[in-house]
Amino acid sequence: MGIREYIQNTYETYINDGVKNSLAIEYVKSDMYEYLTTENLMNEDLRKWFGKGKTGTTSGGGWDRYGSDGQKLGKCGDGKKGDAYAACLSKEKAAKLGPDGRKTFVGRKRRAQKKAGDSKKGGNRTKGKTPTNSKTGA
Repeated sequence: MGIREYIQNTYETYINDGVKNSLAIEYVKSDMYEYLTTENLMNEDLRKWFGKGKTGTTSGGGWDRYGSDGQKLGKCGDGKKGDAYAACLSKEKAAKLGPDGRKTFVGRKRRAQKKAGDSKKGGNRTKGKTPTNSKTGA
């Protein structure tokens, strides 16, 4: 069964069971993820994106944290409470920027965080706030 047929059949099943239209659509959307993974139509894994390598190595793949001096501090997301804010970059982007570009980017990111009211690492003013994005310049 193709994806289109699966969606249509699932939707019709919910409607026939007396589920309201808008709710049936939400149910179908949630069922889609399970269908795509069980049928091996989607094999995304965030661990592949962020890397599974040793802490702080570019050979491990994924994203690394960089400090205000442009030096690598470790893997993205491994910062400890109380550490200074560090920006994350993919290893490809970090290589394009070089040490001075990374230093500039981290400063730009810190200023943007402070302006947005998120001066402390992980200290968003409101829960679920949209992250503060900064251009890398590369």
